[in-house]
Amino acid sequence: MDKKIIFACFIGFNIGVTFMNIPPALDGFMTVYKASYPRISLLIGALFWSHALMQLPAGMMADHIGIKRTLSAGLLFIALGNLLSALLPTIGVGVLGRVMTGIGTGLCGVTTMTWIALHASGRKGGTYQGFFAGFFSFGSIFAYLLIPMIVTFGWQWAYILPGGMSLFLLAILFKFQQIPTLPGSASFSIGRVFWIREGWVLGLVHALSYGSLISLGNWLPSFLSEIWKNPSSLQFAWSGALIMLISGIGRLSGGFLLLKLKPLTIVNGSTLILSILFSGLFFIPSNNLVLTMALLVGLFGSINFGAIFHLASRATTSDSMASLMGLVNFVANMGAVVFTLLFGWVKGTTGSFGWGFAVLAFLSLTTFAIGQIFLHDRLAAAITISPLADL
Repeated sequence: MDKKIIFACFIGFNIGVTFMNIPPALDGFMTVYKASYPRISLLIGALFWSHALMQLPAGMMADHIGIKRTLSAGLLFIALGNLLSALLPTIGVGVLGRVMTGIGTGLCGVTTMTWIALHASGRKGGTYQGFFAGFFSFGSIFAYLLIPMIVTFGWQWAYILPGGMSLFLLAILFKFQQIPTLPGSASFSIGRVFWIREGWVLGLVHALSYGSLISLGNWLPSFLSEIWKNPSSLQFAWSGALIMLISGIGRLSGGFLLLKLKPLTIVNGSTLILSILFSGLFFIPSNNLVLTMALLVGLFGSINFGAIFHLASRATTSDSMASLMGLVNFVANMGAVVFTLLFGWVKGTTGSFGWGFAVLAFLSLTTFAIGQIFLHDRLAAAITISPLADL
């Protein structure tokens, strides 16, 4: 890999730290903000909402004003949002800062994946996007390992860490002189992207994979404290780091797997397996099995990342590539937002996380069925838009 791909991977690492800077010290933040489970889920979800809503605008910005400018704006928003959150221990300021941070991560995510797709040839684009996503998971692990230690010096350090990293990456970005542009970026119609049906289907698959993974990463320590009847979720913070480690390994492995298997095989197979695992978490909440099933969710919800975006990058022309990736990410991140709120609401209402997994099992099986109906035919028809002979 050259230095541009390595830099792209470290942007993924920084986004991972940013996404998971609160869950490792969740009990402490609930005390700082005097928040209940539903209220703290709003703080966590504020980043996901703005991140999700920025996916299409981010793709359009990258298509129109260029990758370097869009990345610069994204890193700046991440830095400012985190530093704002560190100013006052009030949930209002925290939510505002998280919204700004989500705008930044939204700009950075889509733009970086488009940069990778343009820079790599053939299926290597999907492989490198798997690496990018793997570094996202490793950044989340880093957050779980480091933040519980540094917040002993003050809760503000949970925000200062990702904010400072963003400023450092912004300084490095200015050293890149030549970053690829998107040819014909002024000619496409955003309406055309909305009519590409496989973008919506791939978005649903990504929602059940990435979206559920983010939700599980946020709530797994609390879920384990419920199963093992321990009042403190902080003692299970290691589980969040572990699931992100499995996710990182899965995404890296999925990148290599993409060189051997068809992307559609990876996408459809992983969705079916997820439906089985979510059913198991609902019906068999065993102390001995629940962690194993959760880790398998992390694995099979991750190996399809490169395959999903390989299909997305080949389903349209280069002038609207970033916008289509933005659409897929938008659907997925809406899943992350809704699932995070769902588990917080279910826990607060029923006292258990179980019914959240029942919902995910149903949605995964439904998405698998939709994929069987639409993905094969639509992707074959998409040859008229962009060649898909190597699928």
